[in-house]
Amino acid sequence: MTVLERVKECVNHNGNVDYDVDSIEKVIALAYFIGREEATKEVSDKYTALLAEQRERANNCRYKHLAHSVIGDTDYIYSPDYAQDMTATFGSDETNV
Repeated sequence: MTVLERVKECVNHNGNVDYDVDSIEKVIALAYFIGREEATKEVSDKYTALLAEQRERANNCRYKHLAHSVIGDTDYIYSPDYAQDMTATFGSDETNV
């Protein structure tokens, strides 16, 4: 079994990872989800900052209404991973594996 297959086995929604029991499967699954949440937060924050910069430049344009229509009305991209629920729920669990 490859590392990728092992990780996918642990994070598969049909998998049998018990988050109440300290196991290597729990650590693998949580490492995946925590990394995903951190990456989502990092990319989303950068994108939100980029949109704010674009709006500021659009406000300074002579044809600001046109510039804003090109940008659109989206201020951020929503992803449920941004809330970092898995990290908050299981991130402080003790492990001995």
